[in-house]
Amino acid sequence: MTTGSGPGPAPSTRWVDAVGAAVFALVAGFALLLLVAPSLIVIAVSFEPRAYISFPPSGFSLKWYWAVFENRQLTDSVQVSLMVALWVSLFCMALGVPAAFASVRGTFPAKAGLNAFLLAPQMMPGMVIGIATLFFGAYIAFRASNTMLVLALSVFCLPFVIRITMARLADLDPRLDEASANLGAGKLETFVRVTLPQLGPALLAAGAFTFIEAFDNVTVALFTSDVRGRPLPVELYYLVQNDSTPAIAAVSAIEIGLSCLVMLVLGRTVGLERLGNPTTKT
Repeated sequence: MTTGSGPGPAPSTRWVDAVGAAVFALVAGFALLLLVAPSLIVIAVSFEPRAYISFPPSGFSLKWYWAVFENRQLTDSVQVSLMVALWVSLFCMALGVPAAFASVRGTFPAKAGLNAFLLAPQMMPGMVIGIATLFFGAYIAFRASNTMLVLALSVFCLPFVIRITMARLADLDPRLDEASANLGAGKLETFVRVTLPQLGPALLAAGAFTFIEAFDNVTVALFTSDVRGRPLPVELYYLVQNDSTPAIAAVSAIEIGLSCLVMLVLGRTVGLERLGNPTTKT
């Protein structure tokens, strides 16, 4: 005879489920701690009033933030990074969106091979792409410069745009485009008035992720950037070898804050959950 009000896990297995849930929570919490704790330490160190890095900080001071904005070398590198990130975002959006359309809605031979080719840079470390670009540039007498950096970062970041756009396109109802065509709209008008508004959140997120990655990337920039106009990540790489003041932590804290701000704006305006569930309506 069975007892109980309904079906459910046997009493002998409930403790296994409980232990499994506890272990999962412990591992997830530990992983989150490893990801978040270094950033929190960097932010705390940036407020150290003394002229050397110390944790926990001995007090609270904003002087290193002022020192960052007064450092001409750092402000120039920020301008270079902003310019590079903007060009990379434009190139990736211009190339990635049509490529995503071809990958999702195209019908042509070797489609799977094209998808693998377009997404392959995401599987390779940025250092490999940077070194390969540097060697190829040397072979064709194309020296390291910010132009080379833009091209290398565009290759590295292009899969971000393609994957996000492909995920959104795969969930769109193609019957909407067919209905637009039946009502007399051309392909361009259908794209602008029907498809593009539905792609808006995904394109905004893809552009934001690409901009952040291009702005912060050091593994590619280290081998391809111009030595006379270095981007911010490379400037910090060299600065950390010769400077032990909390100014480096202040720059890193500003970058962390800007990245969080971008994600917050996306969450408020677009709704990041819409990227995972594109059919959600506001």
